[in-house]
Amino acid sequence: MENIIEQLKRFKNEHPSFIELGAELLKVNFKNITYKGLLPKIECKDNYARNILAVDPIEVILIIWPPKTESAVHLHNGFFGYVAVLEGALDNVEYVFKNKELKETSGLKALPGGLVAEKDGVIHKLMNTSETTNAVTAHFYYPALDNLNGINIYDLQSGRIGELNDKAITASWLEHESCFSKIEENAFTYLPYHKHKTTSHRIFSIIPKPDREFISDNISAYYSEQAHEYDFFDLEHESRKTYNVKINTLIAEELRNDNISTILTLACGTGRRAIEIREMTGLDYLIKGVDISPEMVSIANRRGLDVTCSSWIDVKLEDKKFDAITFLYAFGHIPSREERIASLKKIAGHLNQGGSLYLDVFNVDDKNEWGPSAVKAYEKGKYFDLGYERGDVFYKKVTGNEIAFLHYFDKTELVHDLSLAGFDVSFVKHIGYVIKSGEILKAPNEGALFIKSIKK
Repeated sequence: MENIIEQLKRFKNEHPSFIELGAELLKVNFKNITYKGLLPKIECKDNYARNILAVDPIEVILIIWPPKTESAVHLHNGFFGYVAVLEGALDNVEYVFKNKELKETSGLKALPGGLVAEKDGVIHKLMNTSETTNAVTAHFYYPALDNLNGINIYDLQSGRIGELNDKAITASWLEHESCFSKIEENAFTYLPYHKHKTTSHRIFSIIPKPDREFISDNISAYYSEQAHEYDFFDLEHESRKTYNVKINTLIAEELRNDNISTILTLACGTGRRAIEIREMTGLDYLIKGVDISPEMVSIANRRGLDVTCSSWIDVKLEDKKFDAITFLYAFGHIPSREERIASLKKIAGHLNQGGSLYLDVFNVDDKNEWGPSAVKAYEKGKYFDLGYERGDVFYKKVTGNEIAFLHYFDKTELVHDLSLAGFDVSFVKHIGYVIKSGEILKAPNEGALFIKSIKK
C-alpha cells in the first residue's frame, strides 16, 4: 500500500482530473497489495471501520466491512474518487435526487481487483452483502477531506436527510446524534428500482468478470431463488408466453417430422416446456433432462421426468446418445466462448448421426434488448480490460437478490462455432421476444435467434 501512496504523490503539484486519477489507479494490480497490518479495528459489527493512510495529495483510506454492513446513501459534493476491492465483494448502488424523490438507478458488484468509480455529484451507497465474510476496500479521493463535515446522508426508510459534522467517523446513521449538524425529517420519498421501472430485470455488472465456478454458482442460485414462481412468470407474462409458445411449436413441428424416440433437454428447468413440446408432437419419446438448479430439478422430477442436477459442462452421461437435444433460453449462461464451443462438441458427442440440436439465444444486435448496451459497455467502458467478451451481461430480477450471467450472440460467430463443433446449420430464425413477441422477423437487429443444427 505504501508504494501506491508514493506513486500518487506525482499529483502533489497538480490538480488531477477524475480520468487522470483513474488512469493512474488502473496501473495498479490490487490483487497483490499488502495491507493486513493496516486494517482498522472493528468497533461495531454493524458498521464499517476506516483507517486514513494518507491525505496529501490524494486521500487514501482502508476500510473493513463486516458481513451485512453498508454505508448510508450519501452524496459526493466537491470531491471524486475510486474504490478498489481488496478482499470479499462490495455492491455499489447509485441514485438520483430530484423533486424530493430519491430514485435507485443502477448497481454493480465489485470483486477483488475491481475498481468502482465515484464521480463528483454521485449519490450512492456501498454494501457488503455477504452473511459470513468481511470485505476490505481501499479508497482514493481528491481533493482530500479533512473530515466528514458537510456530507449529506439519506435514510431510505424514514426519508430523513442528515448532514454530518467533523465528529463523524463514518457515513452512517449509526453515528451518534452529536455527529450531525442537522437532520431534516420527511425530506424525500424513496423509489426503489422496481417502483419506477416497468422491466422485470436489470443489468447488474460484476467487475472484474468472475471465474466459471463463481458464475455457475450464481446461476444456480438465481434459478433456485425463483424456481417456485418460474412457471407462473412464463405463463402470466404475455410476451414471454407468446415467445415460448412459438419456439415450442417450431420445435414440435421439426421433431414430429423426424419421428424421434429419445431427446435430451438441457437447462430443462421445471420440465414444463419439455412436456408441452412432447404433447405438441403427439409422439411418446423418452425425455432425459439436465438442470443446474436443485429446486428446478426437484419440480421436474415430480412431474415424472428423469432430470440430473448439474451444469452441462460437468454432467456425466456416459455413452448415451439421443435423436435430438434442446438447449433453450440458457446456452448464453455458459461463461466463455471457449467453453461454449467445448459444450457444442460435447452435445455433438451425445447425438446420433443426423441428430438435431435446437438453440434459442439472445441476439447482440437486437435493438430492443440489452445486446447493444453490452457492446457499448464492452467498447466504451473498456470491459474487455475486465475479462468480458463482447456481448457479456450480468443481471438480476428487480425484486431478487441473485445475479446471473448471459451472453448475447453475434449470429455469424455462433454459426461458425456450430460448424467447428461438427454441425450444419439447418436454419436461423429471428423470433420477437418482448417486442413483436412470437413473430418471425426479417430485420437483423430485431428478435432472438432460434437455430436448428444437424450433426454432420
